[in-house]
Amino acid sequence: VTFRFSRKLDGASAQKLSDALEETPGVVSVSLHNLEPTDGDDWTVALTTQGPAAQAEIFQRIHDVEPGLLAKEDILEEILPDKDWLRHVHENFPPVTIGKFFVYGSHYEGAVPHGFEGLRIDAATAFGSGEHETTKGCLLALQKLVAQGIEVARGLDMGCGSGILAVGMVKLWPEARFNAVDIDPESVAVTNRHAALNNVSDKIAAQAGDGYQAPLAGAGAPYDVICANILAGPLIEMAADTAKCLKQDGFAVLSGLLRRQRDDVVAAHEKEGLALVFAEEMGEWQALVLQKKS
Repeated sequence: VTFRFSRKLDGASAQKLSDALEETPGVVSVSLHNLEPTDGDDWTVALTTQGPAAQAEIFQRIHDVEPGLLAKEDILEEILPDKDWLRHVHENFPPVTIGKFFVYGSHYEGAVPHGFEGLRIDAATAFGSGEHETTKGCLLALQKLVAQGIEVARGLDMGCGSGILAVGMVKLWPEARFNAVDIDPESVAVTNRHAALNNVSDKIAAQAGDGYQAPLAGAGAPYDVICANILAGPLIEMAADTAKCLKQDGFAVLSGLLRRQRDDVVAAHEKEGLALVFAEEMGEWQALVLQKKS
């Protein structure tokens, strides 16, 4: 059974709701959907259950996030048909190329094309399969840093989700070591799994924690590069910590923001001594590359 909330939510509320619903009994997956691709503030949440859902538990968790956030009439219920789900995954998550990266799932049976670097990433219970514009923007921005001859010994993936950016950075800088942090323990588990699938477990350490308060985040500082694909609000709130954990002349690759949010994100980081170097634009979405200046 799939339950989708028809009411539009802002990004922060949608993320809080998604986090709260993940632990609901019977829920096997929770996903966020942007209802308006040109406006990142119109989100809905969908959850899929194995059998009938514990609706009372669902509404209690919604109430705990924000009383009155959603009403019962906001819920759209759909009984999922029997289907060949393996074939469904094949059809809906085909391999994608992002610059030099060839991103594919475990269901893909072909070879990595000549001249490409393979990233084996499965659609999972954490954000980051390579399909979203923000993920693409970060991977393209990181490749530009490599093309410019930027050397990296230590890096951080803040809000790692699936770990695709951490794994991607290892592929770009094979001799470097990377830390990965996410507030969701499930994301850390998925990151570790993807590190193993890509044979880079020895290059990535992952830990659950609240942003830069996670011990692992500070333990690896200062970093040559910090990548954070989250939302504009948290990026702004973390600006001071990002600057503190970044080496002099180090780079921050930031995404999860729209073009109209760019100036606010840049301004918050300029106050901390970072300067915009360039931006990758993917439709309305942005991936910013800033450098810590003296």
